Amino acid sequence: MVVNQSVQPQLRTPKRVARVANILPANTPMPLECDACDHEQNYSMTHLRTLPRLTCQECGDSRQFSQVELVTLDKALNELGYYLNKKA
Repeated sequence: MVVNQSVQPQLRTPKRVARVANILPANTPMPLECDACDHEQNYSMTHLRTLPRLTCQECGDSRQFSQVELVTLDKALNELGYYLNKKA
């Protein structure tokens, strides 16, 4: 068997991969943990966009959901390829 050693194997350039966007309804439940007891509760993005006061059903701890948290949650979801409708 004769092998031509002067021929270099052709390297294929990687194909560009398109990102897939997952569009979720605004009423998709988002799990949030209580700061005091780590109990997980689900809230819809529609509800969270009103910047509500969140009260834990387990321990009763209460706090205001902030604009910074909303923006951070939205950006994190976008980075993972999830986009939420603005209206339910």
